[in-house]
Amino acid sequence: MKFNEAAVFKWVVIVGVAAALVIVVTLLMRPLAGALFGLVLVIAGCVYGYRWTSQKRHELAAKK
Repeated sequence: MKFNEAAVFKWVVIVGVAAALVIVVTLLMRPLAGALFGLVLVIAGCVYGYRWTSQKRHELAAKK
């Protein structure tokens, strides 16, 4: 599977914004709040990634 530069840049921006949000929440509130917010973002990313990979598997199976 090949990735183009636009798709990779999109993910770099998303990860950068998420990291900035975790830092801002940590600085404005307590470290625990930032850690929990970061955990929620990681879990959401994992769910999205799992759904994306299963969708790609179904697309590849349909082509065969």
